[in-house]
Order: sequence, then structure tokens, then C-alpha cells
Amino acid sequence: MSTLNGVAAPPGTAAAALGRVLDGIDWIVAKAVIGAMIGMVVIVSAQVVMRYALNLSIDWAEEISRLLFVWAVFLAIPLGIRRGAHVGMTVLTDVIPTGPRAGLARLMALLGMGLMAVVGWQAVILTLDQWDEPMSTLDVSVGLFMLPVCIGALHGALHLLSQALGRGVPPGRE
Repeated sequence: MSTLNGVAAPPGTAAAALGRVLDGIDWIVAKAVIGAMIGMVVIVSAQVVMRYALNLSIDWAEEISRLLFVWAVFLAIPLGIRRGAHVGMTVLTDVIPTGPRAGLARLMALLGMGLMAVVGWQAVILTLDQWDEPMSTLDVSVGLFMLPVCIGALHGALHLLSQALGRGVPPGRE
């Protein structure tokens, strides 16, 4: 039986299939975030050693470390959505009974999914607009800075869909 955020989905349902897909995507994304963070630490450390010990510099170090940081952040956002790790205001929801609270959580997940869709769509437009523009130190597209926003928005929207289906609402947020 597949789980979304520890909440079991009945086998053979769309929620169970979505859970299996998200489990795989999350595993890949978590490894990519770890890789981006390791790459960033290695590049910045090498830049510091080169600059202060050898009086040399890696021209592209700052741009690539910034790019890796952007990728790590925007790929990690959906992982936080899954775990309910993002900051939430619960002043009103704490006083609402459990039944309506679950419905409100599903509604907010749907609204969040809509917001992620808008962010993702606009990020796609911006990525396409910037794709022909090269970075200043490397011959690669500036659009690579916007691409993780597109990916993160789609991935986040899928997690919010799972929460809207009621199978992935983080504990304490239902």
C-alpha cells in the first residue's frame, strides 16, 4: 500500500498511484538537492583556497555556486510541502473543529496547487524568454536559473494535489 506523508492510500486508487509516483520523484529530487549542495560547497571551498592561498580565481565559481543554490532551494520546496515543514499560521485553524479543519486544509491545498500552477506557467514563459541569453562567465543559458522554478512548481503542485485528495495532509494540518 502506497503512502503519502505517512497516510495510507487504498491500493488501486489514483491517490495510491500518485503516491508511488511522488515517492520516486522525491527520492530523485532529494539526491539532486544533496548533489547541488555538495557541488556548491566544493566549488566555493575551492574558490576560497585558490583566491587566498594561491592568489588565483575560478572565474565561473560564483555563478555556478549561485546556480546550484537556486536549484537546491527550488527543488527542495516540494519536499518541505510533503512533510508540512513550511511555516503555517494556525491561529484560526486551531479553534476550528477537526471535520471542517480537514476540509479547509484540502481547500487550501487546492488553492496552493493553483498558485503553483500560475508560478510554474510564468516561470516557463520567463525561462523561454531568457533561454537565448548566456551567463556572463559560461556559455550556458541564463534560463537555467528559472528552470528549477518550473520543476519545483510542478512537483509542489503534485504534492498539494495529494493533500487535496486527503491522502497527504501532514499530521497536525488536517
